[in-house]
Amino acid sequence: MLKLKHPIPLVLILTLLSFSLQAQETSPSYQSKMIDIGEIQLEYYDHGGSGPLFIEVQDFHNYYEGPYHKPDSPGFAFLEELTKGFHVVAPMRRGYGKSSDTKWGMDVATLGKDLVLFMDALGVEKAFFYGRFPGSQELTWIAEHHPERVLGLVYYNNPIVLVHCSDLEVIEYFENISVFTPDFEREKLKRIMGSRAMYRPDFLTDEDLRIDLPALRFINPEFEQTNFNLHWMETGELKNMSEEEWKGTRQEEQQYLKDLLNDSIRYKQLYEKLKACNLSAEIEAGMKRAFGDQLITRLEQEFPQKLESDEAFADYMLWQAKHILDFKEKVLGEK
Repeated sequence: MLKLKHPIPLVLILTLLSFSLQAQETSPSYQSKMIDIGEIQLEYYDHGGSGPLFIEVQDFHNYYEGPYHKPDSPGFAFLEELTKGFHVVAPMRRGYGKSSDTKWGMDVATLGKDLVLFMDALGVEKAFFYGRFPGSQELTWIAEHHPERVLGLVYYNNPIVLVHCSDLEVIEYFENISVFTPDFEREKLKRIMGSRAMYRPDFLTDEDLRIDLPALRFINPEFEQTNFNLHWMETGELKNMSEEEWKGTRQEEQQYLKDLLNDSIRYKQLYEKLKACNLSAEIEAGMKRAFGDQLITRLEQEFPQKLESDEAFADYMLWQAKHILDFKEKVLGEK
């Protein structure tokens, strides 16, 4: 079985990232607030600070409460550092936290519109946006559909595509692996993940599209060569998923994984399909084409430590914060 050549295991990266926005339980420096954005009520966490609005776009998890909430996370210090130059906020998506749960409306376009309406409700015309993995989807949607609301974009990794082709076996595979998180019950997770599964940035299909906005991204080029569906196969993580204790709540999905792992021919055919429809190279080329000279890239390799510990990751996030604060000064200085 193939293995990633990324300098640290991707599982460790995901574990570290899962702590990136969790907050201290003692004397938190943020406040939970509610705001009416028209159709729904939206919860957001206000970290304070002064300067232009900095919107941390949520990924799949809620790091402020529930199973992914941990004290003393690297992300807390990261957001705290950013308050030196921004007013930092982290809105919760519909269905998360205290935000209205409409059951549906979890697609990228609807959630992107929610962020625009959130800005309207705050009385803010333009903002900086930060997102990683699924959060990068809303960043890109807003950049492509509402560029007039953007001061600058900060990507932690390229925009993610969850399912890279419409092959039914690939979709079935994604449906089964997408429910292995403890955030919500199975059916809600399926709605959340399925609603975003086939999202693609417009720049993938419209090669003439140009995004005239300043953008900063933090990437590791080797990491960008793969995708999550391939990752689970390349690292052997599927076996762990199939054997985890879920008290019967993921029994159907675990049986699917066991059957797949026990059928070497089917497994190899699916792996080859995933490789053949991998859009990672097209996404990288599309980012460079769409943003052109507006895109600033900071490579993980520029950071002087290897990300092999929580301490190194915490330093890396502060390193990101420094570059983001510099990026803000550059953007505002050119206006």
